[in-house]
Amino acid sequence: MPRSRLGPLAIETKLGDHPSRSSVWRAIHVQLKRSVAVKVFAAPFGGTPEARAAFAAEWDVLKQIQHPAIVRCYGGGFEEKEAYLAHELIEGPTLARELERRSRLSWESVLDLAEALTGALQLLHEKELVYGVVQPEKVLFAGLSPVLIDVRVDRAATLYRTNRVVTPEEITYWAPELGENSTAFSVHGDLYSLGATLYRALTGRGVVSGTSVEEVRGNVLYEIPQSPAAIVMDCPVWLDKLIMQLLEKNPNDRPHGAAAVVLALQEVRRRSMSRAGVAEHVSQGFSPLNVTDQKERDEARILLGHGALDVDEDKVVERPEWYDRAIVLVLGLIVIASMITYTLWPLNETQMKDRAEQLLARENRTSLNQAKVGYLEPMLEKYPDGVHAAWAHEQLEHVAMIQAEHFLEVKLKTNRPLSNEGERLYAEAYEFEKFGDVATALDRYRSMQTLLANDETYKPFVNLARRQIASIEKNGFEQGEAARIIQNKLDEAEKFLQDGNMVAARKIWYSIVDLYGNNGNVIPLVSKAQKLIANDGLHEQESAQ
Repeated sequence: MPRSRLGPLAIETKLGDHPSRSSVWRAIHVQLKRSVAVKVFAAPFGGTPEARAAFAAEWDVLKQIQHPAIVRCYGGGFEEKEAYLAHELIEGPTLARELERRSRLSWESVLDLAEALTGALQLLHEKELVYGVVQPEKVLFAGLSPVLIDVRVDRAATLYRTNRVVTPEEITYWAPELGENSTAFSVHGDLYSLGATLYRALTGRGVVSGTSVEEVRGNVLYEIPQSPAAIVMDCPVWLDKLIMQLLEKNPNDRPHGAAAVVLALQEVRRRSMSRAGVAEHVSQGFSPLNVTDQKERDEARILLGHGALDVDEDKVVERPEWYDRAIVLVLGLIVIASMITYTLWPLNETQMKDRAEQLLARENRTSLNQAKVGYLEPMLEKYPDGVHAAWAHEQLEHVAMIQAEHFLEVKLKTNRPLSNEGERLYAEAYEFEKFGDVATALDRYRSMQTLLANDETYKPFVNLARRQIASIEKNGFEQGEAARIIQNKLDEAEKFLQDGNMVAARKIWYSIVDLYGNNGNVIPLVSKAQKLIANDGLHEQESAQ
């Protein structure tokens, strides 16, 4: 692309909210005179025969999917170095565009949207297909009906996919497990992204904050969104509860599957449309939706103001037991309401500190983030000059340090690029420490303090450096150990070489060159490692000949 023809299709214009980064085109099937939406995928040399066969099998599967909330696939094809899928053309806005225009939808519209999308996911899951990430850009409106687009059979493994850059906005719909592994698509991940989409449509806000890909990816793991009902006052409590369950960080805490969400949505609609009051929701056991005994149902209706059911005057009405009388039930509700009021009553500064300390004591990343979002930040916002303000600032710095360390570990494990000077310098110093050269690591950590201490952006990494300095100084170290360490590593590599483990030996040689290439005090040893690398390359060439 660009081209005027693609197989039997005449290409017209790009589609999508952001055409510049879209790979979907409006086209016309020349023989059938039908307008379609065609998604184009580029692959090196057009893909292997195996990849082509898999893609052809994929469009055969997609053609069999029929659901009012899933876009129809007409098939696909290959053209030179490209492949494509042709879909039904839907002339309507995306949910993302609607939210840009209207900010948010009414809860009634969100309920309609939820039922349609959940039904679509249920069908896909029954066919053992995982959607990936449900998001507003992937939902089109055909009139008033939402339609899910861009269904794939195996989004993670297929060779034919677009190379569009992931945006921070898109990552807000990722399930937390995708933050660790961006190809870990699952049924429970689909449900999380459904919940994130419904949350955005209902509240006009994302489930997590952040402006950069790294920041949002981290916040997806830990940040707990505010309850929708706390933002949208007319949101039914049952819809609020369901969305928050879909957004659980642990996949096992989410609904078991789309079928369970379908049933939950039916209950949400039944309760919401009945205009049942909050008292009924709180009392639970006395709700006409729950009780089965006729006498309990009559008492509940009297209590909730629905009026007593008609009774036969010829029948003798039994006098209820004292614990079944309306006055007792009212008193029970008063007690429940008092407990709720006590629970929701604003905490003072000391109470917020106590609860934050309980979470911080657990020393895991989830509880640390809960302490940060739930208590430390609100405490400083409400009591900026309070007696515990300095303590709160200190704890926030500690949480930021732990989170920065975790994000850096993830980047290093997955070979993602480092995004700032703090990450780069700390990673270099830590590599020396892992290599065994504690003295050089200490020098690097100290230089971080000198270079970055006055920049708030790098404060988490400066604090990490200070932590490592304290640890090294506590355990002690010897100066001028670089040469001995390198020689020990060269001896270790020699043993690997004798055992036939060339990969391990080569890794050590490259580490020596990378870490000490600019160290004038150990030039002979670095040169030896370089020669070993060069000799290894010559051996490989001779073997190839």
